[in-house]
Amino acid sequence: MPHLDCRIARVWRLLAALFLLLPAWASRADEPAPMPEVEVELLRLGEAGTGILSLPPQPAGRRMAVAVVLHDLDGSPIRGGAYADRLLAGGVAVLAADFAGGGAESGPDLPHPAVRLQAVLDAVARHARLDPGRVVLLGLGEGARAALLGGAEAPPVAGLALLYPGCDPLLALAATASRAPRVLLLHGTADAVNPAAACDRLAAAFPPGCRVSQRRLAGATYGWDAYAGVPPGGAIRLAHPAGGPGRAWSRPDVTATLVAADRVLGFVLATTGQ
Repeated sequence: MPHLDCRIARVWRLLAALFLLLPAWASRADEPAPMPEVEVELLRLGEAGTGILSLPPQPAGRRMAVAVVLHDLDGSPIRGGAYADRLLAGGVAVLAADFAGGGAESGPDLPHPAVRLQAVLDAVARHARLDPGRVVLLGLGEGARAALLGGAEAPPVAGLALLYPGCDPLLALAATASRAPRVLLLHGTADAVNPAAACDRLAAAFPPGCRVSQRRLAGATYGWDAYAGVPPGGAIRLAHPAGGPGRAWSRPDVTATLVAADRVLGFVLATTGQ
């Protein structure tokens, strides 16, 4: 039956063509979504700071929510990169604040936390494309301490994302005066600077009207995002978030950083109503 043979041959040719195309389709499916086109601006933050503002695409006439990144004492912007990437992909503007001169461990020379926060919030309020009512402070280490310690004197913000802030009685006292309606407290279970019991007390110290989300990263140490320049599985000693001569042991972990970035994005989106 020649006609049947021809039909069978055509089916086999079609199946062979589909088989050849499958690798191309699979590779496209595995490719990460492209990052949105981002505009970058340099802002002046008071008399002592500068900020790099990254703006994702946004509909005309609508002001953006913004996450302000307050870095740890090493001042390295690389440590905030994973969080910034996730936030920008989610449509949130990111303002990376620098009051330490580009990376020097200059804790004693930093402006008072309230001065830093006021400078940041003033810059946000002046910017025509940012919404001053939808600001989340994302603090890493000492930056998280600054976000909480300066909050009683600076204008209130929509939320605080506090990553490994060095949970201690001073922060717990500051938490009682916090005016932020939502807080994310994120720390690792293997972090000697943020022991579980102390972080539990910090989370419980916020006023009753504050919605606190405390999350623990299993096996993560202090500064899990400090993986730039550290061999896989290696360790590094970072400046203690409370300052002074003490150091904090860190075993950076890319996986923990990506998990933390997802947590931060979810918190910021829920807080700012994105």
